[in-house]
Amino acid sequence: MKKAIVLFCLVIVVTFFYNACYYKQTKLPKEVVKDTIISTQDTAKALSPNLFFSDYLPTSTYNEIIKHQYYTLSYSEKDEQAEWVAYKLTPEFLKNIKRTNNFRADSSVSTGSATLADYLKSGYDRGHLAPAASMSVNNISMSESFFMSNMSPQKPSFNRGIWKILETKVRDWVKTSDSLFVVSGPILNHPIDTIGINKVTVPRAYYKTILRFNKGTITGIAFLMPNAKSVETIDFFVARIDSIEMLTGIDFYRNLPFSIQTKIEANKDLKNGF
Repeated sequence: MKKAIVLFCLVIVVTFFYNACYYKQTKLPKEVVKDTIISTQDTAKALSPNLFFSDYLPTSTYNEIIKHQYYTLSYSEKDEQAEWVAYKLTPEFLKNIKRTNNFRADSSVSTGSATLADYLKSGYDRGHLAPAASMSVNNISMSESFFMSNMSPQKPSFNRGIWKILETKVRDWVKTSDSLFVVSGPILNHPIDTIGINKVTVPRAYYKTILRFNKGTITGIAFLMPNAKSVETIDFFVARIDSIEMLTGIDFYRNLPFSIQTKIEANKDLKNGF
């Protein structure tokens, strides 16, 4: 286990500095980020009703966007899973809709999604990116959460452990918020393995980025977690959104006013900044 964690850390460090060489040319230096002034006008624009769900979506590396009724994803054919799944969460979503476990292929994916057979006897869970418990507003949302395009191979100790704890915490946060905008996905570089006849990539790590809208304010935070059992709390895995951008090459929240985007994506303060 220790060897796996060390290897993961090395991969993250190498990838981080490789991407930083390009990324630092397009983002403000840390000292400028700290002093960024967010105007009332920028805040109003970020919270404007004229901004639609699609305005908050990240960039797509593979240009296959699948829009379901309650979440949207960007599908990677070569990895047979989504590179990200995005959804809006409000307190009204948290209802007691019965879990269906209706795992099935997603016919919306043009090349065909992964299948149940790919995961059979693989030793990996079908890990939700948009959790079923967060899709409990009605029977349609619950059913949609079981498309295989919303699954990624996760170690059971991770899926049922720290990842589940984070998913539960997100639902706790929305109870004291107007809404959350959540993007979850795998780190597809340097995978652990592949499984099944479709060679589904087994990611070495996962991320989650969150925008929080509450009482006229907008804040953000991210998490980066290795696909492994952990005894740490979620605080240990807090990351900056712009760090996730460096690792994935995905641009998050690019349609927000620059001052707000810069401030939010640099935040790593879970207790006071989110």
